[in-house]
Amino acid sequence: MRIVLDTNVLVSAFISKRGQPAKLLDILLTFPEIQLVSSEPILRELRNVLLREEVKERFHYSPRDIEYFVRAVRDVSVRVKIKSKFKVVVDDPKDDVVLNTAYDGGADYIASGDHHLQGLKKFKSIKIVSPNQMMKIIMRKFGEFIIPIERLER
Repeated sequence: MRIVLDTNVLVSAFISKRGQPAKLLDILLTFPEIQLVSSEPILRELRNVLLREEVKERFHYSPRDIEYFVRAVRDVSVRVKIKSKFKVVVDDPKDDVVLNTAYDGGADYIASGDHHLQGLKKFKSIKIVSPNQMMKIIMRKFGEFIIPIERLER
């Protein structure tokens, strides 16, 4: 199973370690059968969003913390060079990079919180789902191997 996490999911995973995006990222890193697919434009956008002054001031993360996180995502993901030039998202053309990354990376799913992408539901054979939906899909496939975080916190 190959999954692209949209930048908004990665940003959420960085900001809140207890949220669904962070749990999703943790699970993606746990199972070798699941590959995180990314590209330099997605990683660049991730860094740029996290380095915005309003984000740094609000969440109090250092540039070093941000670089560490971006580097970690880069290291664990299968990075693809984008060759496709699909222009699908009329209302927000910069979302096309996510579709092109997924297509060129042979992804099965895109997990995104972006309503422009979620509204598509599917691009070519790639399903576009929310982080919650992605967790349910993974639980159906690997549920017997996943210990709910709530049980670990007792």
